[in-house]
Amino acid sequence: MARTSTSAAGGDTPRRAGARAKRGQVIDAAVEMFLKNGYDQTSMESIAARAGVSKTTVYAHYPDKLALFKAVVERMAKTLALAPDEAATHPAASAETRLTQLILSVLEATVQPDFRSFLRIMVSESARHPDLAEAMRASQPVDVPALIAELLDEAAAERGYRLADSRAHAALLLRMVAAGPQLDSLVFAEFKPARDLLEAHARWIVTLFLRGIEPRAGETVAEALPLPGYARPWLPDDETATRG
Repeated sequence: MARTSTSAAGGDTPRRAGARAKRGQVIDAAVEMFLKNGYDQTSMESIAARAGVSKTTVYAHYPDKLALFKAVVERMAKTLALAPDEAATHPAASAETRLTQLILSVLEATVQPDFRSFLRIMVSESARHPDLAEAMRASQPVDVPALIAELLDEAAAERGYRLADSRAHAALLLRMVAAGPQLDSLVFAEFKPARDLLEAHARWIVTLFLRGIEPRAGETVAEALPLPGYARPWLPDDETATRG
């Protein structure tokens, strides 16, 4: 009886397993080096040395530094992905409470040291390589704006009105709540807020936002407030946000 090879049976050969292990070593080293030294100050040679492999091995997996950096962007997007705690998804809590907990999860991810380093690189490199932001967005396993939009719809229903465009409101809320801590984390190295401070910030912004979007007396729909030529702020699929 003929022996079935490991690869033919759907398994992995030692060569493939070794190649995959080396690829993982390269990515691990690239993440460390890019976060520590930035894009320009990191070479393929230094990544190879850190990974303990030859430069030829690095180039066998990634044709150039930009391709490797894109792989790092995808890895970091998944590593730093939002992981809402149980309070953010508990059906017994009010929509406002769950929304606050979800926003808190966003804030906690925002001030992580690795995220701060990653954000610095993205800010400095996105102008030269605009496709990096798209690579990061495509790698996110959780659609945070969609989760926020869903909770905003629930909060509106609890209060007796509806949102004409919950996705636009979600994008605006996300930027309002995250922009300040993100900027502070980039500018001030000593900015290391405790969880209770972030929770207070999340609760304050969410409360102000929900009060602000409530329709006037007699109205039942909260419209997204459009600006000329800028109707849907900060949404990646909006043409007006990408026009020159």
